[in-house]
Amino acid sequence: MRHLILHFYRRFPLHCGVLLPVFLASCGREHTELPVAEVRKAPAPYVMPDEKTVFAQYAGAMSCAGCHPEQFAKWKDSHHGMAERKPDPKLDDAAFAPAQTFKHGSQTTEAAKKDADYVLTALGFGNKTASYKVERVIGHDPLRQFLVDGGGGRFQAMEACFDPHKGDWFNVYGDEDRKPGEWGHWTGRGMVWNQMCASCHNTRLRKNYDVAKDSYHTTMAEMTVSCEACHGPMKSHHEWQQANPGQKGDPTLPKWSRDQQIENCAGCHARRGEITGDFVPGESFWDHYHLTIVDHSDIYYPDGQIRDENYEFASFVSSRMHHAGVRCMDCHDMHSMKTILPGNQLCMRCHTPGGFPNAPVIMPEAHSFHGAASTGNQCVNCHMPQTVYMQRHPRHDHGFTIPDPWLTKEHGVPNACNKCHTDKTADWALEAANKWWGPKMEKRKTRVRADLIAKARKGDDSARDGLVALLSSDEIPYWKASAAVLLERWIGEPAVQSAVTAQLQHAHPLVRQSAVHALEAMAPSGTIRSQIEPLLDDPVRSVRSTAAWALRDSLNLDSTAGKDLLHMLSLNLDQPSGQMQAGQFWFARGNHAKAIEHMEKAILWDPNSPPFHHDLAMIYSVTGQTKQAIEKMRDAIRVAPKHAEYHYELGLALAETGDIQAVVASLEEAVRLDPLLARAWYNLGLAKNSLNDPEGAMTALLRGEAANPGDPAIPYARATILARLGRGPEALQAVEKTLMIQRDHPEALQIKMMLMRR
Repeated sequence: MRHLILHFYRRFPLHCGVLLPVFLASCGREHTELPVAEVRKAPAPYVMPDEKTVFAQYAGAMSCAGCHPEQFAKWKDSHHGMAERKPDPKLDDAAFAPAQTFKHGSQTTEAAKKDADYVLTALGFGNKTASYKVERVIGHDPLRQFLVDGGGGRFQAMEACFDPHKGDWFNVYGDEDRKPGEWGHWTGRGMVWNQMCASCHNTRLRKNYDVAKDSYHTTMAEMTVSCEACHGPMKSHHEWQQANPGQKGDPTLPKWSRDQQIENCAGCHARRGEITGDFVPGESFWDHYHLTIVDHSDIYYPDGQIRDENYEFASFVSSRMHHAGVRCMDCHDMHSMKTILPGNQLCMRCHTPGGFPNAPVIMPEAHSFHGAASTGNQCVNCHMPQTVYMQRHPRHDHGFTIPDPWLTKEHGVPNACNKCHTDKTADWALEAANKWWGPKMEKRKTRVRADLIAKARKGDDSARDGLVALLSSDEIPYWKASAAVLLERWIGEPAVQSAVTAQLQHAHPLVRQSAVHALEAMAPSGTIRSQIEPLLDDPVRSVRSTAAWALRDSLNLDSTAGKDLLHMLSLNLDQPSGQMQAGQFWFARGNHAKAIEHMEKAILWDPNSPPFHHDLAMIYSVTGQTKQAIEKMRDAIRVAPKHAEYHYELGLALAETGDIQAVVASLEEAVRLDPLLARAWYNLGLAKNSLNDPEGAMTALLRGEAANPGDPAIPYARATILARLGRGPEALQAVEKTLMIQRDHPEALQIKMMLMRR
């Protein structure tokens, strides 16, 4: 039974649990792919500057209106200008007067105007229906959300939203019937404006979370996304202009590269995690955020199309357009944010003779095989398909992906053809694509890459070599980063480890960061550790904070990387996922009491998140608290009953109690849910053998071998059972199979000698 032990095997990720989004941009230089030697300078730890001093540098949007009336007029009524505001009768009476009532799920909400106040009456705090005064409005078009006082300095974003076009109310969660007490209910932490909304709806926001009081005193330089949210503090410019009317050449104005300009957009237009909580326009995005990219999860589809609420920027960085040098302002007016030309005219600026350098020349009708007036002839409908978020907000995918019905059939990736032709099948769309494009579709790099990623997510070993090859190719850095992360599954293999380790020197910080992430499980190894350690002094904060996390068990907390990591952990303590990460940090450093304290708080704040229960179970197990570990694993299963790994780990924990029948039941459920879970088959074989069921054990072990032919422990276990049963020739065959996988397997060599003497 020595094989049946619960071990703390799980490599804790940098970001996990509920929405801790993460993100990307260049290093604040004209082009991101600089030689590493050019960008590396001695870093300084992050120190958040004094709030009063910072805010004093801002002049406010009205100071811009006099000299820039055209730009101000475009901005004033734009999505940015209306990102957050106080209630306004001209805008809000239509939603509240006369009173309106709407039902969603089992709940009913009433919107009414009472005297000068706008009030929403809904099921809220304490699971009681009450009236809540609207304090602010966020968003403008196509939907508006309303903020109410949640106590402790919080504003809560109500799930009741108003559509100004249709003039109706709706639930931002659609048919979901969320209840008070849940993380995602409007009263929960998932709808706390201070953490979830405020930084992207305002100018130079400071969250100011008080850990001890679990409260906020959030401040900002100016409400809404004002001029200075993108241009940076402009008081010096305003004062210089006042002193030098009509003159140009203000020395106080910064000069930014095109990459720096899009980094100013990026922080609010991607799924990202905060490192500092105080991004300043013009600074490197990478010093303030982490990027969520295509990885093991299903946050994105394998071809990079957005699936969850991922916004635009990460997809854009993954695209050939971005890689070729296209930037946000090549298509969007920076003040109105509308496209600078309508329809295909925008795309044809580049894709015509004499257009953008190296851009392929395209004739829309010949390229699309649709008539000129057809929606199928619009470039964006095929290469920037829309997905509706928040029930009413359609967003274009900025990955500029290629529709491929083959990926739909093989891996469930949506294609633009069937998004439009909803009455047709993927087979119909694939037949048309093959007719029009023939073998070109089969050879497309995008298809090959998406196929590799989809297979890697399923643990298919056939994807490994292709991902390794991608690392050494001329592929876009974003996709190299994805390949590195996906290769984590095979990181123990020398060839994979070598390929990923080489990426620690890549010019792009996203690739370096992803390589560290993939190598984290091997960090205890002296060789790998020594290769990660130099990145603790990487000039880019996102890279060195990732390296600090990978080496957190022995990290010098007084170092630059140590201070950066501690600041990031502290910044995110207002969310359950932040508490979870703090628990992981202190566990790695051997402070089990502190780790348990943080994990328990994560569960208190979000009892419906399975990873929190699971990780606390792991900590309890390692600290010898088997009873508590079993309880927590059962809690995880209660929330996620179809998660095979949880049943497997419960089986391992139950083995500590000696209840082998219960162990078998848990492991059998694990393999029922996931027949390819080789470790569960292996342990199930051992458990059945201990119950004197050698045939049942043999069957389970053979299933384990089929699921993972590269694990020498499984045929070795079968060999020991066969030897004990006196089935020498079969035992010898199993031993030989073990030695084919691991030539120097000591126990297998020993049992082979014993069998050959008989």
